[in-house]
Amino acid sequence: MKNILIGLIALALGATLNMADLQGAQTKSKESKQQAEAKGEHFDMRGTVKKMEIDICMVTGLRYWLHPKKGEDVRLKPMSKHDSQILDDAAKNNSSIHVWGTWDEAVECRYVQISKIEKIK
Repeated sequence: MKNILIGLIALALGATLNMADLQGAQTKSKESKQQAEAKGEHFDMRGTVKKMEIDICMVTGLRYWLHPKKGEDVRLKPMSKHDSQILDDAAKNNSSIHVWGTWDEAVECRYVQISKIEKIK
């Protein structure tokens, strides 16, 4: 009976350590992905647009998210009134856009500085 109890405790401890290793691996994977998208790297992606909720990034002019079909949402920084107009229209109409730009960083916010934007028909 004592051996069974010790075995169960060892099994529970092993499962706990495996979960901790898995969570650490997921965090490292996310960090390495963000490092791969270094400042100045090219960006080219399609998706829909969402306006941001209030957060610290709004101070730097980041009011839009690109929501791609695959992957994580990306903050967008329009560089002209024309870019802002296209983003506003796409957010209102839930239409898709194609964005080209470069990765940049300000305060604690990673974003794409738009160099070209098109509405997808």
